[in-house]
Amino acid sequence: MNSSRLKGIFTLVCLTCASALFAQTGIIRGKVIEVATGEPLLFTNVIVQNTDPLVGEQTDYDGNYQIEIAAGTYSLEVTYVGYATKIITDVVVEDGKVAVVDFLMEDETEQLVEVVVTAAKVDRTENALLAIQRKALGIQDGISAQEISRYGGGNAAESMKRVTGASVVGGKYIYVRGLGDRYSTAQLNGTLLPSNDPYRNSTQLDLIPANLLDNIIATKTFLPDQPGSATGGNVNIKTKSFPERFTLSAGVSASFNTIGSLNDNFLTYDGGNTDWLGFDDGTRAIPDEFNNEELLEVLELRRFNIQRAVDEDKDFADLFNQASEALNPQKDPIIKRSGFNHGVNFSIGNQIDVGGNPLGFLFGVNYNRGFSAYENADLNFWQVSQSQAGSLLTVYDFEETKGTENATLGGLMNLSYKFGRNNANKISFNLLYNNDSEKTARDIIGLFPDRVSGVNIFESRVLYWNERQMVSYQLLGEHTLTDGGIKVEWAGSFVDSKQEEPDMRIFQNTFRVRDSEPFDTLYGIDPAEFQLPFHFFRNLKDQQTLAKIDFTIPFLQGQSRANKIKVGGLYSLKEREFSNDLFQFSDESAFEEIYRGDPIQYFGPDNVGIIGFNENTNRNVLGLYPTNQERATLKNNYTGEEGVYAAYAMATYDIGKFRVIGGARMEVTDITVQSQDTSFAVGDIQEVDFLPSLNLVYRINDNMNIRASYTQTLARPNMRELAPFSSFDRGTDFQVTGNSNLERTSITNYDLRWEWFPSPGEVFAVSGYYKDFSQPIIKRFDIRSPNREIIFDFVDNAVVYGVEFEIRKNLGFITEALENLRFITNLSFIVSEVDIPGDPEDINTEQGNIAAFNPDKGFTRPFEGQSPFLVNAALNYLNPDIGLDAIISLNVFGERLTLNNQGADPDFFQQPMPDLDLSIRKTFGKDARYGVKLTMQNLLNTDYNESINFQGEEFVIQRYERGRTFGLSLSYNIR
Repeated sequence: MNSSRLKGIFTLVCLTCASALFAQTGIIRGKVIEVATGEPLLFTNVIVQNTDPLVGEQTDYDGNYQIEIAAGTYSLEVTYVGYATKIITDVVVEDGKVAVVDFLMEDETEQLVEVVVTAAKVDRTENALLAIQRKALGIQDGISAQEISRYGGGNAAESMKRVTGASVVGGKYIYVRGLGDRYSTAQLNGTLLPSNDPYRNSTQLDLIPANLLDNIIATKTFLPDQPGSATGGNVNIKTKSFPERFTLSAGVSASFNTIGSLNDNFLTYDGGNTDWLGFDDGTRAIPDEFNNEELLEVLELRRFNIQRAVDEDKDFADLFNQASEALNPQKDPIIKRSGFNHGVNFSIGNQIDVGGNPLGFLFGVNYNRGFSAYENADLNFWQVSQSQAGSLLTVYDFEETKGTENATLGGLMNLSYKFGRNNANKISFNLLYNNDSEKTARDIIGLFPDRVSGVNIFESRVLYWNERQMVSYQLLGEHTLTDGGIKVEWAGSFVDSKQEEPDMRIFQNTFRVRDSEPFDTLYGIDPAEFQLPFHFFRNLKDQQTLAKIDFTIPFLQGQSRANKIKVGGLYSLKEREFSNDLFQFSDESAFEEIYRGDPIQYFGPDNVGIIGFNENTNRNVLGLYPTNQERATLKNNYTGEEGVYAAYAMATYDIGKFRVIGGARMEVTDITVQSQDTSFAVGDIQEVDFLPSLNLVYRINDNMNIRASYTQTLARPNMRELAPFSSFDRGTDFQVTGNSNLERTSITNYDLRWEWFPSPGEVFAVSGYYKDFSQPIIKRFDIRSPNREIIFDFVDNAVVYGVEFEIRKNLGFITEALENLRFITNLSFIVSEVDIPGDPEDINTEQGNIAAFNPDKGFTRPFEGQSPFLVNAALNYLNPDIGLDAIISLNVFGERLTLNNQGADPDFFQQPMPDLDLSIRKTFGKDARYGVKLTMQNLLNTDYNESINFQGEEFVIQRYERGRTFGLSLSYNIR
């Protein structure tokens, strides 16, 4: 950022702070909301009683109003034709401060008399979110900024696991109602977010910091104004914007994990000077020598040709030698002492007057760094013996030690400007930036009978860097065209995301102790058994451009203000570039003798590149040198485009106590994926889908609804799944193969829900649903293929059905002593059944193989990542009078499928790991500006456990300790 921009921002902040400090009058701000619809009331009169001349304002497009007035105590009156007048008394206004007062207006047919209430502290957090949920057009659940802070989640993914029916897989991917990836969508302020993982459709929500969020709402029934791929749910993440008053927040935090923090045996490796910030400074970049096309072409050839090129051209020999030594020689982790997890955050916001209209702004920044580790973890693999049904063969039996440093740097800038009559127009600009990195060192050792001969011990080391970055630019507009309330909403966004994995290094060898004198250790590097040492560079870049427009047209407002027609369209284009480079060291068996268990010596200058000259043959002596695997990796480099174009129409109409929301969405899918190796087929999908949606709401009374819906949605394969070639996947160490024959999946959805909101902050709800899938896409693993292959495919049918329960209840009904205590719980029970293809009578099919060798497996399996049950339960003590907010919470998921094994080989399941967490926050000082929070996570000290069940016995795939985490944070807030 240049100096002029910094000066501009600094001046704006200073002027804002000065206006807050030296103002001689106060401000009353708030929102006027209609109870029946939960929507803002436009052009409502808000006046201050007993003022001469009369002081007052009309509400704007968002139902907001602002009145500047001298300090004092006032009564506010709100009037609107067709609604009962409401008066709020005892509104205290102080010099230089903002008093926030909201009004809930009721139709005068339901409330005929004037309502007078005393002003109370505004709570636009959990209660406000429940009010939105009560009046929503579809079935939805969510979590507010207040709850996000209370639970202590550090990012959007950690926060989402507290939402009814939601779970988090891999710490970043959201599954709603047991469905993730292609079946759930994520939005930021109403615009779609892309994925920056080449193997997934879903957005990595751990990229979005929790302290910059206003709320997260998961809509579980499809509405025509939402993406057609929102089968499990559409998760809309709303960032903070347009604060009612001057706000400033700053905080620092530190935490200690009993496994990862202050660990004297923490595995890591030497990196760059900016690793601690989460950025690679170029240390891991491909060396400049490898930009020489002549060198790359020669390094693709056989050793004989390389030898000849080196001998015949001295300049080329020098380049060859420099390139060989330029690749980082460090292949082995080092041991250091890890630090504490720590973080800082800061944000500032306000409204200021610009040209007689309000400009709202919010700037925020956050930084976090953490350490995680485990030692001597179980890492195993088995397969069914095809010669003897009822037994398992050991593929490998390892111990794994791993250390990971994670650094995250994020920022937010929101600007909103209102203008026009009654501020009926609003233009907003949102910028969200996040950079997240993982620096990982991994050591694996153990038996590998499937690949390694004899009694040799296998050893593998991995040094890995993953840097993910997302920059989202959004420009949004909201306009009221007529006094009748015709609204136009438009949005344009550009999301630039990337995932870089520079210079991943893998070095493998075997060793054994000689069983006769001398009893020394024998080492081996055998290319026939495992990969030779290599350096792997991978880069994914996605750019998504999106534009949308919505028109909302009221009709028959005399019957109900909820009656509206909404039409709109969407343009979305995602462009992807994916590339990887692989440089593998030569496989000269003579050099196995050089390795004596010391990777530093092995890859030292005495063994790499040109290591001498043979006078007898008049030829250079070549040591270890990199070979260019471009021909092997060329097919894995691809470009792709995913275009989605949509138009929709929907209407909301009240018939007595019934509300009908119906319509349809047309979506055009245009996906093309082209390998750089043009001999491979082009993956493409070009389809037009019409997706109907019908939602019914029966209002039993103002606080109780019954909802029902019928909808049709779809799911698309992502570009990597559609690309018909194989590539190495670092996350699983397997080959991944795409399928150009994949099609989109069609899903029919049925939903039913009863919900009751007995009082503010309380809810009782029961939901049921059923989903029928046609041609669902699956990921299956073939352990018996030469490269252990993950293949994308589809089956004919699948179903998912379940029931959800949610309770939020204040316990004051038991005794007054418990009036500050609330019980919160949500439960989900889910069943999913995905067909396994084949014929039980034909052993050459998958079902036949299962019937012959593992009949207990059955002929259906659940969706990957789907849990049969999800449980959230919490007790929350909230006492504003003493500034104490404490919560103890339990989160549990049922076992979930992690790897779908083809045929009789058992599937892998992640086992439940109950999380019991405690968070205690205490505020101090005037206006509770100072805060301290203590957090304790995983109090039950449960382990990560992935396993298989075979004939009633558990076989562990991966198990490691997660440890307990204890955290302390300090904060300062002005609100």
